[in-house]
Amino acid sequence: MRKPLRPTIDHSLLSPSGRVSERACKAALKREAEILFPPGYWTGVKTTEEIFQAKIDTLLHSAHNLRELAARGMAPKKHLKAAEEMEGEADRMRRKG
Repeated sequence: MRKPLRPTIDHSLLSPSGRVSERACKAALKREAEILFPPGYWTGVKTTEEIFQAKIDTLLHSAHNLRELAARGMAPKKHLKAAEEMEGEADRMRRKG
């Protein structure tokens, strides 16, 4: 069965009055949580090194984007200065870690 693109109401939960019981609501939320967040989703532990490297990569990527903006003539002094600061921060983090 193909999942719909948009969330839909599970009509099997509704009573004739159109309300959802507390038990049915909790069961539906649990089913949806299991679909959205498979086992291990929350328990996957990132190491400090992975987080540190991700931060360095983010800084370098942002610096690259700023240099591209400066190359196209968009506030070159400001963007080059910000890119140099980001690259310097990434270098300091790399040396420190």
